[in-house]
Amino acid sequence: MEHPWQKAVVAITLFVTAMASFGFSSSLPAWVFYFDDRRPAHLSTVGTLEVDLPEGRAVGTAVLVDECGILTNAHIAFGPWHVTALRPPSRSFDGIFTLTEVWLTDGTHPTARATPVVWGDARGLEQLTRPGEDWAYLVLDNCLGRQHGSVDLARGGTSAARGEDDFVAIGYSTGRQMIDPACGIYGERSGEGAGWLHDCAVLSGDSGGPILRRDTNQVAAIARGVFDYGKCQARASRGFKALLTESDGLCGNLAVPVTPEMINVVHGAGMQVGVQRFLLQLGYDAGRLGAIDEAAAAGAIRRFQQDVGLPVTGEPSQSLYIILCMHLKVA
Repeated sequence: MEHPWQKAVVAITLFVTAMASFGFSSSLPAWVFYFDDRRPAHLSTVGTLEVDLPEGRAVGTAVLVDECGILTNAHIAFGPWHVTALRPPSRSFDGIFTLTEVWLTDGTHPTARATPVVWGDARGLEQLTRPGEDWAYLVLDNCLGRQHGSVDLARGGTSAARGEDDFVAIGYSTGRQMIDPACGIYGERSGEGAGWLHDCAVLSGDSGGPILRRDTNQVAAIARGVFDYGKCQARASRGFKALLTESDGLCGNLAVPVTPEMINVVHGAGMQVGVQRFLLQLGYDAGRLGAIDEAAAAGAIRRFQQDVGLPVTGEPSQSLYIILCMHLKVA
């Protein structure tokens, strides 16, 4: 394990002064990491996500959080802040999720089309000022998690997550899957939609990658890769005050915490998509997979409820999910 001095080569006095002026605890570390000890990783639950947008291709990291869904950054699924300022997040564009560490017999990797289902409440500059909302849950047309596994979403707040070298981070900034085997989460940035401060080695391409509790299968946060590490280093060399004022959301080592609220939204969306998927398999017109809040999905639920003699509500529920599953088994 590396020595603490390798984690942050900084001027302590300048650091404390700058952090205090912005309302942070003086015990927090630098926002830009200074020691990169990453090594190749081979997790079958983590892969790449590519989304073709009119402005160009977005490429990042995503992780399987259930059999049929992945979690990543909103700025990967919908584009960076200057894109979402003009075009709000929507289901207009699908992505391709690839499990790079799983090999098929023909030498290729498993892939699936990924469609956004639910996401954080941030667009435009809010992606920078509210980094804790920079997340998106997407449904896969091929449930890769059934065969290759998924991770757990860890419940708990900042105090439960805090810890030096208690976490690992996985991403693809080097062009292949890499892991930072020992990094820390040190606290929460102040303000609404705040992100967690950490010292994991995270660069462009690592965005959307999981930060897991070490030696567990629990995701505590989703990483947000810095956009240009060279520029961030240059800004940092001019002092932390310059770093904080000029590049708050661009260079900060910030992560999106997996909060209880996010977990409830993701789990609820996963259940609703499951209902929709079952209805489609039974031959009902439930609309586009992932469009759980559109009229087609509710209409298909009502038709199924009427066909089998259930109260007609048009609402998805866990009990309806179980009933649909049973119908598929006997169909």
